[in-house]
Amino acid sequence: MFDFSDFAITAFLLKLGYGVVAVLGLIWLSSHLDQRAGRTFAQSMEEIAKDPIGLALYYGLRFIGLALLLGALMGCSAASAGTIYSSRYDDEIASAVKTYWPDYPRPASWKAQLYAESRLDPAAVSPVGAKGLAQFMPGTWDQVTRELRLGAASPHHDIAIQAGAYYMARLRHIWRAGRDSADRQPLAQASYNAGAGNIINAQKVCGGARLWAVIAPCLGTVTGIHSRETLTYVSRIADYTARMEAGL
Repeated sequence: MFDFSDFAITAFLLKLGYGVVAVLGLIWLSSHLDQRAGRTFAQSMEEIAKDPIGLALYYGLRFIGLALLLGALMGCSAASAGTIYSSRYDDEIASAVKTYWPDYPRPASWKAQLYAESRLDPAAVSPVGAKGLAQFMPGTWDQVTRELRLGAASPHHDIAIQAGAYYMARLRHIWRAGRDSADRQPLAQASYNAGAGNIINAQKVCGGARLWAVIAPCLGTVTGIHSRETLTYVSRIADYTARMEAGL
């Protein structure tokens, strides 16, 4: 799994690379311009060195030029390395969270979950038939659309963001007893992925444990090798949420 530290290191190395390219490019450009003017770089420096004011202006302008070029290139690297999550659905996601999770006002958590599900691709279809942004299975989608009276809506439409948040609210409600809103979230996420019944059974195996961190090791007893998918799913959502809230 590509964790947050890997991401930060990659972004730093990209910025450093752009900086090195900028310095080398500026040196080459200066030499090239000097040669185009009919004199070598060394000869130009000898002439400039004779005039203290000219020398100060020369280095001052080069420093300013280098700073501007570095800033522009590092800005490009930040955009390419950091902004990897589409903002297309941000307003709809925020609205859904405000409507269905008023006790947990963190839109990034739902956006991160949608990213884990579909990479925010409304046309996504999984090998097992899950569809849309929120990767609804057909039976679950039919149930949710009936409860929300959505008619013949498609899971590939944006309404899946609201429908998925509603479904997550139901899962969060299952885990309400003895837990605060933050403790309910990973349990609901695990339930979204593996089914609430499997997470409840894992809880029983773990002696009625309250927190996801304690229940998680027992999931393998219930779902076998498929437990790794659920553990990774919850972990990745936490990672994506942290990146999104940090603006990375």
